Amino acid sequence: MAGANGSQGPMVVGVSVAFAALTFVVLALRLFSRIFVLGQMGMDDYLIVFACAFSWAFIAATLVAVKHGLGKHIEDVDQTKMVDYSFAVWLSSMFYLATLGFIKTSVLCFYTRLGDRYLTRLSWVMLGIIMAQAISFVLVAAFQCQPISMAWTGTGPGKCVDINLFYLCNAALNIVTDLLTYTLPIKVIFHLQMPRKQKIVLAFILCLGLFACVSSIIRITYIPAMLSSEDSTYAISGAMYWSVIETNVGIFAASIPSFKAIASRFLPRFIGEYSSGKKSGPWSSDNHAPRYASGFAKVRDPNNITMITVNGKEDVPMGTNIGAASNSSEERIIPQGKIFAHTEIETTFERNDGGSDSSLERARQ
Repeated sequence: MAGANGSQGPMVVGVSVAFAALTFVVLALRLFSRIFVLGQMGMDDYLIVFACAFSWAFIAATLVAVKHGLGKHIEDVDQTKMVDYSFAVWLSSMFYLATLGFIKTSVLCFYTRLGDRYLTRLSWVMLGIIMAQAISFVLVAAFQCQPISMAWTGTGPGKCVDINLFYLCNAALNIVTDLLTYTLPIKVIFHLQMPRKQKIVLAFILCLGLFACVSSIIRITYIPAMLSSEDSTYAISGAMYWSVIETNVGIFAASIPSFKAIASRFLPRFIGEYSSGKKSGPWSSDNHAPRYASGFAKVRDPNNITMITVNGKEDVPMGTNIGAASNSSEERIIPQGKIFAHTEIETTFERNDGGSDSSLERARQ
């Protein structure tokens, strides 16, 4: 989609507006899920709100840059607007880098809530790396010139960093950290005891996250031409709209887990679950299984040791607790050296033909 005189401005505007609207819908659904369905927000939710805010700021700066010449051939640009154009591009670079940082930290915070110790440790390490990377990149983009105004005026006494080298290194490191972030839960997905649907959703998140990596790879192919071309206002177009795609696809991928809670409540049959229609809290559900505020069941560790009571004393490890939420079983050693087993099984029968009768059968051994 090109405008008059082959301008790429309309293409940049179309992509930017479309993804801004998509991100608004995604964020609204995520907040609805967290606040009204689960009843609690987590750190990953607050981080993605900041990511959306910076993403919209990036899109706004991009649209301002289009107004002042981005997408047009340099000879068609009003030279009196070049300072405003350069200032908008300078702002957009900081907003873009901040958006990537908040997206990846949000995804990593979500990983820490899945309940796997190995994944949690790796996620905290990656969080430190991503935060250091994002902060340093934003600071370099902001203070690339001394004085700062040289970044958009291009004139005056002073000096600037090698911005071409910075952009190339920045793009390459972003691809590396994207790959590390989105492939981190592979071991959890394929090896740990997780509900099947949870594995499918996490695999889908992984695929979308990798698509964000692909977007970043496509974007980097535009950077050398953008940095070396004399037609700078036109050559930057591809990198700008692929930056919009990359950031907003990342937000979508990070928000997919929240949609499960909405589906569980309003479309339970669609995903093979049943709901009582009641509001679900962060640690409650219809089958009484503890759930995180993410809407996912905590990963079950097969090596988890249950603490039971022996001779009136608690916190003695005796065995592994394996069972469903509606069944409970306890074993205790009594003073005579015998093992006393107490098993409780609960079965509920409900009528689905419109009746309200239900029967409860309980057997104890």
